[in-house]
Amino acid sequence: MISGVDSSQMAMLQQSTQSSSTNSLSSSQLETISSVLEDYDANNLSQSDAQSIVAAFEDAGIEPSAELASAMEEAGFDAREIGDLAGGKSGGGMPPPPPAEETDSISSLLDTLLNTEEDEESTSTSFDDIMDYTSRILNLNDESKTEVMDLLDKYSSEDADYTAEETNNLLKTALSQILSDTNNYKSVSFYG
Repeated sequence: MISGVDSSQMAMLQQSTQSSSTNSLSSSQLETISSVLEDYDANNLSQSDAQSIVAAFEDAGIEPSAELASAMEEAGFDAREIGDLAGGKSGGGMPPPPPAEETDSISSLLDTLLNTEEDEESTSTSFDDIMDYTSRILNLNDESKTEVMDLLDKYSSEDADYTAEETNNLLKTALSQILSDTNNYKSVSFYG
């Protein structure tokens, strides 16, 4: 039986069907963001500048995310403003990042379900793997995200009759099937 998942984690996870997408950025992508932005003045951006920034991020495989918005903010840039300018319309641009507590809740729940104390080497899931699962779950379309939430709810239930290792294996298999189907993801655009 699995324990350690409290109802507040599940409640926060249930809110994820209303979220936007997020991706985990590599150090190389963070360097690319910094390198691209250093060529521009945050206080004096033209539509052409914004389009060039968006194109550079797209070319580097950097998608809109909470981490991207945060990295841009640290460099003194507003991701939404750049998205709006690049799209040439108001109200468009990058989607707002999901609430931090939502991301934390999903990653915490996955960590609880996928990491066991019985045999750390064979069943332990790394922090990077947990963050990858979290990122990919947040990118799912609403129907698929609901399917994952139901799955997590099933395996985190106090009534579950699975050992920690069985839960780990069953959950990884089910998540792999859902997350590997490209039809289960939202289409994401810088232009909203």
